[in-house]
Amino acid sequence: MKICPKCYTENEEDAIYCKKCASLLNEDKNSNKDKEKKHVKKDKTVKKKVKTKYKTKVVKEKGSSEKQKSSFFSKFLVFILLIIVIALAGIASVFAYHYYQENNIEVPSVVGYSYEEATAILDEAKLSYQQKEELTTDESEVGVVIKQSKRAGSKAHENAVITLTVGVLDSRVEVPDVRGMMLEDAINTLNHAGISYQLVYKESNKEENVILKQSIRPGKEIDNSESVTLTVSVSKKEDDTNQNEEDNESVSDNIENEESSDDNLVQ
Repeated sequence: MKICPKCYTENEEDAIYCKKCASLLNEDKNSNKDKEKKHVKKDKTVKKKVKTKYKTKVVKEKGSSEKQKSSFFSKFLVFILLIIVIALAGIASVFAYHYYQENNIEVPSVVGYSYEEATAILDEAKLSYQQKEELTTDESEVGVVIKQSKRAGSKAHENAVITLTVGVLDSRVEVPDVRGMMLEDAINTLNHAGISYQLVYKESNKEENVILKQSIRPGKEIDNSESVTLTVSVSKKEDDTNQNEEDNESVSDNIENEESSDDNLVQ
């Protein structure tokens, strides 16, 4: 049998042309065999290339899936660790709060009590104290605790110092200006301000019983137990002026007599 080298149709042994494609059948069998081998090799090489391409694709897909799995696993671990840390912090804060509550003393309220009563309450609670004074114009607050440094109900350790602010009556007064006033008006003004006074008289050419000066400057704040000294004007007496004039005349006469006696001695 002869095989057509073009269409590979089987023909009879004595055939010269292919019965299908009419090609010449005089080529060597070896050349046909070589062509068949080449054709087979080409098919094999194509198949190998396809296989390698497919394999590389499969390997890449496996690597990407592994990376995704590892990243998801790491994120999950971080999330679990974060939850554990938050839980531990909450537990520690609860224990610390209970420890603070059990090992500290609740500060009692002593506002409104006298200083002696307040100190007795703090002694019983095993707390220390110190006093601080604050001026007040309200007499009901005098000697009474009006503030405490730690609020009532808060916690403090044993022997913690609580500052007690005690009211002290504000006895300070502002000195009024009575200079130039008549004595009676000045006294009324000082009495109204609750200030005691002393009087000193001084001769002056001004009207009698006028305040010439005061010992404490106007506007100064003093304790109401202090007193102000007022200098009051008094007119000069006529007898005193006449006596002064007579004294001056006698002095001048004595001077003249001494001068005349000196002249006589010279002569």
